[in-house]
Amino acid sequence: MTATGRVVAVIVGFVGLLFAAADLVREAVLANERSLEWPFADWWSQLTTDSTWATAVAAAAVAVVAVALIVLGVRQLRPARRAGGQVELGDEAGRARLDLPAIEKTLRRRLEKDLPGVKTRALELTNRGDGWWVRVEAELPARDVLGVQARAVGLLQADLVRMGGLRLDGLNVVATRLT
Repeated sequence: MTATGRVVAVIVGFVGLLFAAADLVREAVLANERSLEWPFADWWSQLTTDSTWATAVAAAAVAVVAVALIVLGVRQLRPARRAGGQVELGDEAGRARLDLPAIEKTLRRRLEKDLPGVKTRALELTNRGDGWWVRVEAELPARDVLGVQARAVGLLQADLVRMGGLRLDGLNVVATRLT
């Protein structure tokens, strides 16, 4: 689910809770108003004045459901955490697993070492189909941004092939600061 979809779902959920609370208040006012005729007034007075175990259980169940819905709504707004995955390589004869965070750390070091003036803040490697995409957030030298990006593509392509025959399909560079 996209971030926009999560936000819309949470807003709809909270609006629904607000409408339910407003309806509950309305029903309570109608039940307690002596001049209004309301067919459920006796039912409401029994529910609110007579202490029964059924009323307590129903109130507790509604409270648990409301808290659960609020917790789920808040969890939906938080961005999903990326699990530290592994890349599996090889064939029937043998397999190897590469740790994704370790690959990302190696690629960050490589960029900083071989591209003068580049200081990476974050690097994220994402598998899309058969190829891989890299998103880099970095401080870049202002004099040759496109040249730095072209050299970064070459370095990353060579490193990914050397590490495990991985194909680089794209590179997104986000300049956090130009130096």
